[in-house]
Amino acid sequence: MTSANIESPVDESYLDSVSSCLSPRIEVTDNNETSSPNKPENYCVSIVDIVGSTQIVSTIGNSRNVRNFYAIFINTMVNTLKRHHAKVIKTVGDGIISYFPDTADSTNSTAFENVLECCFAQIEQGHNINNMLKGDRLPSISYRVSADYGNLTRVQLNNFDNEDLFGSTVNFCSKINSHAPPNGIIIGSDLYQVVRSLRPVINNYIFNEYESCYSGLGKYSYATYLVSRGQQRVINSVESLYGSLKGIKKCAFEGIAKKIPTPKILLIDDEVDDLLVLQNFLMLAGFEVKTFSSSREALRHYIEMEPSTYDLIISDIRMPELNGFQLYSKLKAVKSDVKILFSTCLEIAEEMLTLLPDLKREQLIQKPIEKQKFIEIVKKNIV
Repeated sequence: MTSANIESPVDESYLDSVSSCLSPRIEVTDNNETSSPNKPENYCVSIVDIVGSTQIVSTIGNSRNVRNFYAIFINTMVNTLKRHHAKVIKTVGDGIISYFPDTADSTNSTAFENVLECCFAQIEQGHNINNMLKGDRLPSISYRVSADYGNLTRVQLNNFDNEDLFGSTVNFCSKINSHAPPNGIIIGSDLYQVVRSLRPVINNYIFNEYESCYSGLGKYSYATYLVSRGQQRVINSVESLYGSLKGIKKCAFEGIAKKIPTPKILLIDDEVDDLLVLQNFLMLAGFEVKTFSSSREALRHYIEMEPSTYDLIISDIRMPELNGFQLYSKLKAVKSDVKILFSTCLEIAEEMLTLLPDLKREQLIQKPIEKQKFIEIVKKNIV
């Protein structure tokens, strides 16, 4: 299948301009005039960036293929951003910077929900992008999306259609982007505080505090949050539950809603395409996911973490360095009751059950697998 047969096809006319996007430069008029900057305002800004693009591009070689590689990603992301009313400012390397004009009003819940939905829409385009890349015999990719809210100064350059953005909000959004896991969505504390105040919005998503970023030579800590889909039950008044016999019965049979920690899953697969698909399944189902394409790096990470950090591990079987069975053996040495699922494209279920007597059939995942069935297996094994 070629890229022309897939949604968001590559615009051939765009290929000739991609090289300039990869090394952006600002040109001014002969008299070096620029227009005056607009008055600073608060907006949501977003950045989407390919993970490890420099290393990936080094394996492509042909300049035409490199341009096509970037164009597929950039075209798809730009189209997605425009559908969500974002204004694309520029590309920096393989990153795309945009902002959302409607978020100037911090009480506009629809505008902020649109920002989060745009972030998810970008992540969900990963399958289409990798199909297009595969059709053109190019390497598959993963990428990450970051968003934050704060003061921005917009500058319009003379003789240019596009404007540019300046301010610490852009800098922080770029910095936290590098902290996000592959195919993850991360937002800064300032955006989280706004969303948190918009009850209709926050109820539709799960926010897990993540790594803090530092500025000013490490002096100032800035909280970040990973975002996944999900709903929280919020009880506005506990007293009303006890105001009647009906309320008491409801408490007795249903229980008072409590904040339940999001299950954390460690996902390992050396096939990037499979890793992306399963990660997207899990994140859309509300799980927090940490991914590794290297089994040895995954083991090192697990050893460094608190043993109870992850509720479940999902590992491919056929992998270089350490295969799934070897990895499982070493993980058990760290935590004897570690919960694990094995995924494989091979029809070797009976042989596996013979090799590992303590392994149950429901711990085996045969790839490819439908999303619903996969999530059902995960939920059954995570309890």
